[in-house]
Amino acid sequence: MDNELLNCLTSEEIRQLQCCTLCPHKCGVNRLKGEKGFCRLDLSLAIALVINHKGEEPVLSRSKGVTNVFFSHCNSQCLFCQNHRISCNTLDTKNLYPTVTEVTDKITEVLQTSENVLGFVSPTHQLPVMKALIREVNNRGLFPKIVYNCGGYEDVQTLEGLEGTVDVYLPDWKYADKELGRKYSSVRDYSQKAKAAIKEMYRQKGSSVLTDIDGNIESGLIIRHLILPGCTDNSKKVLDEIAWELSPNVTLSLMSQYNPPFQMPYSNLNRKITEKEYNEVLDFALSLGFHKIYSQDLTSTDSVIPDFDNNTFIRNGDS
Repeated sequence: MDNELLNCLTSEEIRQLQCCTLCPHKCGVNRLKGEKGFCRLDLSLAIALVINHKGEEPVLSRSKGVTNVFFSHCNSQCLFCQNHRISCNTLDTKNLYPTVTEVTDKITEVLQTSENVLGFVSPTHQLPVMKALIREVNNRGLFPKIVYNCGGYEDVQTLEGLEGTVDVYLPDWKYADKELGRKYSSVRDYSQKAKAAIKEMYRQKGSSVLTDIDGNIESGLIIRHLILPGCTDNSKKVLDEIAWELSPNVTLSLMSQYNPPFQMPYSNLNRKITEKEYNEVLDFALSLGFHKIYSQDLTSTDSVIPDFDNNTFIRNGDS
């Protein structure tokens, strides 16, 4: 058991780990006793990398980038995840920073080079750790804006407990098609849970992304959708649900960056999307009345992504 980490947690956070129901899997395992559920994590920091990341949406990255904390493992298992080196639950847990002090030192260091924005990537299964790190950073006199960068498979009650802690929600809304969630992400109820979760984020943040007079991010919700090859019908259904369940006034990030990291078991996933597919989805979004859209050029498949083997960046597709 990691006693240093345990000492940094509140009684409520300890209780959450004693019977873990942080995400919709509701495993109920006692992680303090080494029991492991879907994410295969017990009590550890499980942080794979802390890095200045300049590939987020422009309102977040601006000129200097975001301090991103990447957690190991995940509460869904997307076949095509670009972070597969750390997100796969069957791989050994990468824990680059053994102590709370060391990871807080690293966050403090990287914040000096980035915008005043601290993002947590795939944090759902590690929310007690995330909250403890925010407190440790605040104790050093640093108060960055907090970005919750997640896959969309979230528990509403857990999200309610983040109100007042998270400044910007940055969720994926991957599927409206239940079968695609099962096939591609090993989650049978993704569409149902993502819809409820993002409605809760919308309740907290509304449809506006707020900035200060200098353009620095203050608060908001940005919904990401990665367009998958051969799945434009799914993309349209997702956009339709966002428009009707939330509002066409929300900010969208339509991503074209899909790039198979290795041979996929489904033939359509073994290629990038086409310009026709992307424009078809973008045109559909505009037809629904969406007007705050971050779009991506198809060359975004060549953008830099974290290299978790060397704790730096690689050019997507080179590995």
